[in-house]
Amino acid sequence: MELSTDWIEEFEIEDKDYQQFYKEPVKTIQVIFLYVNRYQELFHCKKQRIDLHDSKLEKKDLIELIKKYRDYQNKTYVPLSILKYNITLEPQYIQEFISNPSDFNYTQAESSIETIDWFDSILFLQEVNSLYIVFREKWKTKATGTKKIYIKSQKLNRAKTRKKRLKATSS
Repeated sequence: MELSTDWIEEFEIEDKDYQQFYKEPVKTIQVIFLYVNRYQELFHCKKQRIDLHDSKLEKKDLIELIKKYRDYQNKTYVPLSILKYNITLEPQYIQEFISNPSDFNYTQAESSIETIDWFDSILFLQEVNSLYIVFREKWKTKATGTKKIYIKSQKLNRAKTRKKRLKATSS
């Protein structure tokens, strides 16, 4: 008696159509660098696709990206904010997402420069996963931002507590 494997082959053929709807780890992301001038106007943007290791952008790689792209047109820019866009949509909600995309929010502001994790995403939506780094123009201020505090060397006049001797009482 032979074991029939025809049903497995039929399943694999049928399953090929649905492969793009399965969630998989994120391997690459698009990094978009946005430059804002001193008048708070967005005037330039750069894009770069980078590879992730284990769905993570390590802290050292993020710092390296910021250092590499912080200079533009002989001016230095400082990072204003870092935004992560990671679509973690479940396959059963795709139709709902297409009809009302504003009901879903996948943008997250990163509060510090640390390792950034990307969660598994549907295969055909992975190219939308991205990281936005907003740079603002660095300008010099007239005030240094710190105020000098001078400590007076004069002694302050304070009331002193004095000891009173008890008089010996004879009885």
